[in-house]
Amino acid sequence: MFGEYELKPNSGVNPPYSPAYPVEWGCTLRTLQIITRVDRFKLSTLLADTPFELVNDRVAFQYMLSPGHALAMHTGQMFDLMITVPVRYEDLFTHTHIYMYCSDPMGICAGREVFGYTKKDTNYAFEEAPDHTIVGKVKRRGTPLADFSFVPDPAAPVVSLVDGPDQPVGEIHVRRLPHPERLATAYADVVYRRTPLEYSAPLAGRAQMTLHESSFDPIADLKPEILGARFMYSDVYGGGFDVEDRRLIKRLNV
Repeated sequence: MFGEYELKPNSGVNPPYSPAYPVEWGCTLRTLQIITRVDRFKLSTLLADTPFELVNDRVAFQYMLSPGHALAMHTGQMFDLMITVPVRYEDLFTHTHIYMYCSDPMGICAGREVFGYTKKDTNYAFEEAPDHTIVGKVKRRGTPLADFSFVPDPAAPVVSLVDGPDQPVGEIHVRRLPHPERLATAYADVVYRRTPLEYSAPLAGRAQMTLHESSFDPIADLKPEILGARFMYSDVYGGGFDVEDRRLIKRLNV
């Protein structure tokens, strides 16, 4: 199931702890990134229970297909929707995901429990033509969340998540363990990771995106204004102690 990856001791199908997940994986990555502007007050509210400093009012909707993902050999690929903002924390200039959706249960488990991601389960479509025209959709438990499309256009603006040459790298999250006796957090900490990526030069284009109202997944409440869109791919993408920068930054008082 895990391709060429061998499970390390204390990981995988039956470790002596919960959850059970493998720590090594690899695949390629194809990313449609739609850069938007969102009311900064809405973003600050979503980050109010974190120690992170919001950098600007931009949000990246990243529709990410991972062909050959080693954790999803049974389906041949994995899909993520990362709704991402740039933040600073101590000496780190990085990203955090205010919403995130994933098509694979093992990917959800590892991301949520180990790194504190906001991952939820999803169904998706991501259809890419040879010229990199893309049409897709995201649904969660039968409820539509997003419809998106992309058409390459060399005249379209290439907009980054942050202006200037220095861009955020890696991902940072507050990981919380629920208390078993009451509605409370037993403990929380700040976790950082940086996975290897070698993205192609961005292909500019025009994107359309429709977000659907959902009480359980209120991404439409962001009301994003599209600033630009680009398609990128990487033949290098993976996880594990041998290839990642994985750090437990700080235990928080709760």
